[in-house]
Amino acid sequence: MAVLVMQCPHCGAENMTFSVMQAVGHLVPGKTSVLALCAGCDEPVLASFRAEAAQANYILKTHGNLLSDRGFTSLGTWPSKQSLNIPESLPDRVAKNFMEALKIRNAKHWNAACGSYRRCLEIALKEFAPEIEARMLEKRIDKLAAEQRITPALQAWAHELRLDGNEALHGLEDATEEMAEQMHHLTFFLLTYLYTLPQQIDEVRARRDAAKQE
Repeated sequence: MAVLVMQCPHCGAENMTFSVMQAVGHLVPGKTSVLALCAGCDEPVLASFRAEAAQANYILKTHGNLLSDRGFTSLGTWPSKQSLNIPESLPDRVAKNFMEALKIRNAKHWNAACGSYRRCLEIALKEFAPEIEARMLEKRIDKLAAEQRITPALQAWAHELRLDGNEALHGLEDATEEMAEQMHHLTFFLLTYLYTLPQQIDEVRARRDAAKQE
């Protein structure tokens, strides 16, 4: 059976198998496009190939990954692979957990995504309030606000979505896509506010001080 093995541009799963469902020839000799479905999220991708023998029926009878060296030249896949955008200057563990939450969100597992973003916040905020008991996210958020590390508006938003994260983990109602999107944006902005911006400010100050000494 012909398949594609690649990262899914929809759910972000790596080394995912796509089952080739249909192949269509082109007017250009030796060019064929295939439609394939992700085994994880069932979303489609389109891939094009060029080869003298790359006719539709021939491709459908091919066994294995068409993107490996099987006499075909890949002309590209669509949609393109998703870029996993994360804030800069994060500690390794925080970056790892944010990346995991992002991949789960892209796979549309809303309960797991909300829980993963909440865990990422707990790990990130622990550095700023290590003396506060583990899993006391509420107190850590309030401590950051009291120290003016985050704005009152960001504090209020963080508390709203902290409760959404609790509901996704322990409540009877399932999380929604909107909740997961809100958790994503909150976590992204908090990490940017706490890690990325201070690092950028330090770099600007360092360049300015260096320029003064020249």
